[in-house]
Amino acid sequence: MQTLDYNDKVVMITGAGSGMGKLAAQNFSKAGAILAICDVNKANIEAVAAQLREEGCEVLASAFDVSDESLVQKFVADCLHCFDKIDVAINNAGVLQPIARTHLLDLEILDMQYKVNIKGVFTCMKHQITAMKEVNNGVILNLSSVAGLGAAANLSTYSASKHAVIGLTRSAAVEYGRYGIRINALCPSHVDSPMMDSAEKESHINKENIAAANPMKRLATMQEIVNAMLWLCSDYNSYMNGTTIAIDGGLTAM
Repeated sequence: MQTLDYNDKVVMITGAGSGMGKLAAQNFSKAGAILAICDVNKANIEAVAAQLREEGCEVLASAFDVSDESLVQKFVADCLHCFDKIDVAINNAGVLQPIARTHLLDLEILDMQYKVNIKGVFTCMKHQITAMKEVNNGVILNLSSVAGLGAAANLSTYSASKHAVIGLTRSAAVEYGRYGIRINALCPSHVDSPMMDSAEKESHINKENIAAANPMKRLATMQEIVNAMLWLCSDYNSYMNGTTIAIDGGLTAM
């Protein structure tokens, strides 16, 4: 029986300098993975890499903006140079818009959502697929959101970007399944995370109220989302392709 064992597997994680990406890096490291991690924040990603190396993990780390194709291409090339392959890629980097009604949003907010959440995912996928196609094997997991499965009042541009991530995921899954590449999307709902803390502080939302609206009457923990990542990207889950998985406590069932 197969297990969630990542020994000798090379796992690339974007947005790994903090929050869920950092926790994912720590969990995949504990499962035996070799890591290629990146983040736009140089100090954060270097700190995460240092911690992982102290624990015995082999790590390639870099700081750059995932919407810059030349830097993404270089990072993928560096990963192949160091480790010869990319078995798993988790495109986690993303940004949240200010919570506001659509007619009050400036166009710059839409531009930022497009730049990071859509262009960043597309650019990473493009070069990850190029590498994986050479060996007819690989797994890509894109972080979308329940906001990509339906409406998200006061988060219209964020919702639009996460719908786009699902479109990219499904389309690429159909294109590249024949090459042994599985591409899926994970759709968390409200997670008790630094991003949620920031939204609560800046937009005066109340986490208790949000939790009360969920069928399970609580927020997700970051560990619960990372647990799903570990399973979705594993050899144990070998026939799931082009799927969107909601980790939402039942929110989308309402």
